[in-house]
Formats: sequence, C-alpha cells, structure tokens
Amino acid sequence: ACCIGLTYCTMTRRSPLQNRPDNPQRQLLVSIHDVMPKTLANIERIMHELEHHELLPVTLLVVPDTGWTAESLQRLKKLVDSGAELAGHGWRHVVENVRGVRHRLHSLFISRDVAEHLALSRSDIRSLVSRCHHWFTERDLPTPELYVPPAWALGKLRRADLDQLPFKQYETLAGIYDVRSRQFRRTPMVGFEADTAFRAASCRTWNRLNLSWAGTSNPVRVAIHPQDRQLRLADDLQVLLQQGGHALSYRDITFE
Repeated sequence: ACCIGLTYCTMTRRSPLQNRPDNPQRQLLVSIHDVMPKTLANIERIMHELEHHELLPVTLLVVPDTGWTAESLQRLKKLVDSGAELAGHGWRHVVENVRGVRHRLHSLFISRDVAEHLALSRSDIRSLVSRCHHWFTERDLPTPELYVPPAWALGKLRRADLDQLPFKQYETLAGIYDVRSRQFRRTPMVGFEADTAFRAASCRTWNRLNLSWAGTSNPVRVAIHPQDRQLRLADDLQVLLQQGGHALSYRDITFE
C-alpha cells in the first residue's frame, strides 16, 4: 500500500538501501501494522529484532474486531511492557463490498480489500474511529493518541471531523496531522509490503525517493507489516534495521 502514485515507475532490482553507510543519526518512526491475534507470532518476532537493533519505541497498529481473547490481549500487553506503543488501525481491516470507481481503482492498485474507510459514508467512518478508540479503554489498554486508517485511506473524513474525533494524531501516506496544533507535517515513509515483482519495484522506487527527501533532518516513518519477512523486500528491511538510527515515538514529533 505504500507505493501509491508509482504504478508506472521505472522498475529496478537494486535496493535503495544497499551500499549506503550506516546512519545512526537517522530518526525513525517505526510502526508495525495489522496487529491482530492471527499475526501476533510474527509481531513478536519483529519486536525481538527491533529490540536487538535498539529501535524502540515502536508503534503497534491494532485492529480491534479481529477475535481478541484474554490470552491474546495478555500477549499484546506484554508487547507494551517491552516498549511498544499502541495506535488504532481501523475496525476489521477488511472490506466486504468495494464501492465506486475510486475505491475500485484504489483496491486494484494499492489496497486490495483492506481500505475499509473507502466503503463507508462519512458518518459511518466517524462512528468506526470512535468505536476503535473506545475499544482500548474497554480492555484496560493504554489509550492511543494515533490513528492510522487501513491503507492510509481516510475516505470522506475532513479535517473538521478529525478535530472532533477522540484521537490526537492521524497518519496518511503524506504525513501526520496533529489535532492539538491543527497542523499537518509531511513526513517521508518507507515500506516493504511487496508480494509481486511489480510491487517490489514500485516500493523500492518509493523508498529511494523518500529516503532522499528525508536526508538527515527529517524523521522517516518505517512501516512494517507482519508478513514482510516472507515477502520480496525482506533483504531491504534487514538492511534498514542493521543500519540503525534513533527511534522516536509519534509523541516526539513537533508541529510548527
């Protein structure tokens, strides 16, 4: 999903992270997406890697309505104790019906069947976001400040809606919106969710552009998905983790 806008990019097999010197000063906003009971084993392995590379804190993007039990919630709480922060990430992370031309194109090229906001009305999206926030409180979990819609697609929501909803920050492909300051900060992002040769080439181009944009002054959002270690850009992810950097919390981001 991170490769939006690069559907006609020039394909290349060279990783944008190869042959670059280690950059311990690079600021990283690391997040793990699609946190649900069925992905917890992979999430725990990724957390172990991040601990090994001293890249904590990490933000876990939790999908509420995915069959959480007392046992799986306890595992989630252990991840929090290990240095994870929580964020809301939709409600079910799946779309039952793709609606409209825009959603069909988005589904075809980017999100497949996960951009649930795009299938809902504005009022239904507002209800979903509020329900997501309340879910954490009901389960005695830390109250998250950040909300990331599945596939970064907010749908019909407007800035005025975000200002009235319970989360304090909202992330899209372009960056992060802060409700308290009512400021939007454009922020580079890299991702590794690529299960086809085309998606791998697109993501590598996207990553190269965003790392170049970031330079040494901008924090880089690192979006990790549970299956990335089994997909085509696993080596690219490994290189980035080995290069290291200074991990930030989303709470550390300033808005001016």
